[in-house]
Amino acid sequence: MEQKVYRYIHEYGMIEPGDTVTVAFSGGADSVALLWVLRALAPRLGISLRVAHFHHGIRGAEAERDADFCQRLCASWNLPFTLGRGDAASRAAKTGESLEEAARVLRYSFLGQFPGKVATAHNADDNAETLLLHLLRGSGTRGLGGIPPRRENIIRPLLNCTRSEIEALLIRENLPHVEDSTNAADDCVRNRLRHRVLPLLRAENPNLAATLGRTAALLRAEDGFLAQLAARAAEGCKAEEGYLCDRLLTLDPVLRRRVLIGALWDLGLTDPAAVYVDGLEALLTAGPSAELALPRGLTARREYGRLLLGPMPAPVTLPEMTLAVPGETVLPGRLGRISCFVTKNLNFSKKNCTTFALNCDMIAPREIRVRGRLPGDRLTLPGGTKSVKALMIDRKLPARLRPAIPVLTVEGRPIAVFGVGADPAWLAAPGEEALIVEYYADPCAEERVV
Repeated sequence: MEQKVYRYIHEYGMIEPGDTVTVAFSGGADSVALLWVLRALAPRLGISLRVAHFHHGIRGAEAERDADFCQRLCASWNLPFTLGRGDAASRAAKTGESLEEAARVLRYSFLGQFPGKVATAHNADDNAETLLLHLLRGSGTRGLGGIPPRRENIIRPLLNCTRSEIEALLIRENLPHVEDSTNAADDCVRNRLRHRVLPLLRAENPNLAATLGRTAALLRAEDGFLAQLAARAAEGCKAEEGYLCDRLLTLDPVLRRRVLIGALWDLGLTDPAAVYVDGLEALLTAGPSAELALPRGLTARREYGRLLLGPMPAPVTLPEMTLAVPGETVLPGRLGRISCFVTKNLNFSKKNCTTFALNCDMIAPREIRVRGRLPGDRLTLPGGTKSVKALMIDRKLPARLRPAIPVLTVEGRPIAVFGVGADPAWLAAPGEEALIVEYYADPCAEERVV
């Protein structure tokens, strides 16, 4: 088995002479076998070893037993040992992750502190289980590629060794190990596959792990090629903060799904379930403000031709306040500022929806206030009177930003809405005395309202 692992390490360029390799060590059969093999091969590979064990804060006394076993074994083999601790249950409660996922995130965060290579004890049977798990979840080729032999600094030297080969090594070398009692329970899908499904499949194909491993390797290679094509296609579809829906829709459906899967991976959603990819596809042709909830508190949303992915920004509502006339009013929440000044003889050249010239005779005796849109607000424009909400939709102003768009009011009645327009009855004519009201977005704001 040592020679098999040595060849596999070289096939995938996992280790270079002079490397320091940290072994992720649980004390179970697989990790003991990995540590023993790498310790035996260390002089030949020209590497130094150290060992890291992570206590997830679950399994009580059994977990303490495992940590103690790992420390004692490393001491007896004269290997440097580091123990890390976390609270997977607390993280799961805060994030909504499964306990298994929370434990995995904490473990890899702990392992990430070690420079050099980090070796994990995944084996060929683990790879077969992972492939089947992804198949059940509706994964594409990326998920069906199973566990990669290496990813960045993470290496998996035992990935071509079966569990039976590992058990044979433990017997041959009389190696001790600990058993995780949760592995015997059928309370998770992986365990049910391991205990119930895989034995039936092995009865049909005794070399099942090797067969699925070859299949996974082929799919990983194809996935890598498709990923390169998708990355180039994605560049042509990107827009500010997201993707242009119409350009995505011009792509071949296979390539488009790959671009969408890549976008989810960029968010940290590795191996996204098919339901989320299907949901993104649906958003491309959905209404102007459609949304899709994603795991980990993330969202995808369509906003007038753009597909945006990431955390949903907290909604900001503009409270009612009096404008300084003349003067400058700074809006709260980094919503910008509104400047007001009087001109005696209007020679107005600006024609946009962020600057209005109001008739001073109408404005002078009244207070101008600014606020966000309220239900029932209506505004008269040259084309007629319409609800402010409908006008904002017509102007394709994103739904989540509408409560923060400044509405100018006199005696509670909207007379102008930035980004939309102003009631002609309140506007000054050329040559008249006018109050110029200009809206400036905050240049430091993450997203401009208008």
